[in-house]
Amino acid sequence: MSEPVPVTLPIQIRWRDLDALAHVNNAVYLSYFELARLTYIRTLLGEDAALDRRTMLPVEFQFILAEANIRYRSPATLGDQLTIAIWVSKVGRKSFVFDYRLTEARTGRLVAEGCTTQVWYDYASGTSRPVPEAIVERMEALQKAPIPREA
Repeated sequence: MSEPVPVTLPIQIRWRDLDALAHVNNAVYLSYFELARLTYIRTLLGEDAALDRRTMLPVEFQFILAEANIRYRSPATLGDQLTIAIWVSKVGRKSFVFDYRLTEARTGRLVAEGCTTQVWYDYASGTSRPVPEAIVERMEALQKAPIPREA
């Protein structure tokens, strides 16, 4: 199976991201993952995708976060230039997984990697829904690779 082409974006480390040891605080990485998710969705659907005013997510892409995992590989500090890569690594019937890789742009040093599981969700009914096949096809086209499916 071919490797997916990730969506990437630079991350600017802010002073407020740092902990008492001048490293990026462990909890801040979840915010970096969130920025990557939003960039992925905008790249997938376009900047003009209609938003659901209740959730502020695109009408075509409604999910709820079910799980987050982070593996810290090396510390990031204020002077680092970070780049985050994001791609969908698998799709289940009602869920899908985003994988993330955060590197220092100048050196390629791995800073952190992780994944989040999202459940396709209907906020009006408060229930999960199957991931639309049309969305999965768009993800595969964006990533230029098939996405493994789980039953």
